[in-house]
Amino acid sequence: MMDFIKSVQHENWSSCRYITVDAYNNEVTRHYYETNGFQNLFSTEEQEKEYIGMPPEKELKTRLMYFDLILLLNTIF
Repeated sequence: MMDFIKSVQHENWSSCRYITVDAYNNEVTRHYYETNGFQNLFSTEEQEKEYIGMPPEKELKTRLMYFDLILLLNTIF
């Protein structure tokens, strides 16, 4: 499924540059996205909590992650 989502970009280069997700903050889900080339938008949970205005003591249930579609250019050209 993830390969399909990334391949849609090849047909219309002007549509977007990044894919972003709110990934559930658990090891299995984060690992899935990381193995598909996604990275955390913030390097720490504390930074992400501060950005969204969440109190530091609350649990962060999702992590903002992104995939830069420019990386796919290497596989096409």
